[in-house]
Amino acid sequence: MKLILPDSKVLKQSLDAIAELITDAEFVVNEYGLSLKAIDPSQIALVVYNLPRDSFEDFKITGQKKLGLNIPSLQQIIRRAKPEDKVILEVGTNKRFNVTLQGTTKRSFSINLLDLSNSELPNPSINYDVFIKVRAPVLADGVKDAALFASYLTLKIDNENIIISTTSTKGELNSETSLTSVEVLDKDIKNEARSIYSIDFLESLLKGATNDTELEIYLKTDAPLKLKYKIQESTIQYFLAPRIEE
Repeated sequence: MKLILPDSKVLKQSLDAIAELITDAEFVVNEYGLSLKAIDPSQIALVVYNLPRDSFEDFKITGQKKLGLNIPSLQQIIRRAKPEDKVILEVGTNKRFNVTLQGTTKRSFSINLLDLSNSELPNPSINYDVFIKVRAPVLADGVKDAALFASYLTLKIDNENIIISTTSTKGELNSETSLTSVEVLDKDIKNEARSIYSIDFLESLLKGATNDTELEIYLKTDAPLKLKYKIQESTIQYFLAPRIEE
């Protein structure tokens, strides 16, 4: 196996996002590209990541490879890449994973491959009542506002508005964005939906998003939130379990 990326940008941003929730995970490399599916240690959030084959300058693989890796270790290496460096990924001998940063100077790193053989994690099968596509600040700003007062927020979407609210002994927040706003790019509302989610986890889910990122949000009452967006040419999606009120 030998994979070459023309620069480190997409991998650096992707690992920064994934590392917010995942420590050890198994990457899969096959004819379609590089992918990952992992659940955080508390089993509240599922991360699904795909970097397509076309993103690579060179892509040599026979069959399928599963690579158990420590995400922070790989993240630290990729952060050392300079803007002009190519990133070369290879499987070495003695269960080692080799990363070469090739620029003016050639720097070679090697980390252990981990045995993380686990059963396949299925994506939740949910018929969502709400789909909207928005600019990232619509959700990100609401999450930051809610964090001033509480650890959880309520996300509600009806035929007219996206509503983010929370209340605690510190204070209250109610933020409404009209579905007619220019920040709302697409929508399909079958029924009103409302769920409660962890603010800390929402902040982690949005780590890889910028102000220009287009977020796809899927919502159903008391069901996992599905959040999907692009990081450069890669795609990351999350499923976040709700807090169920008694």
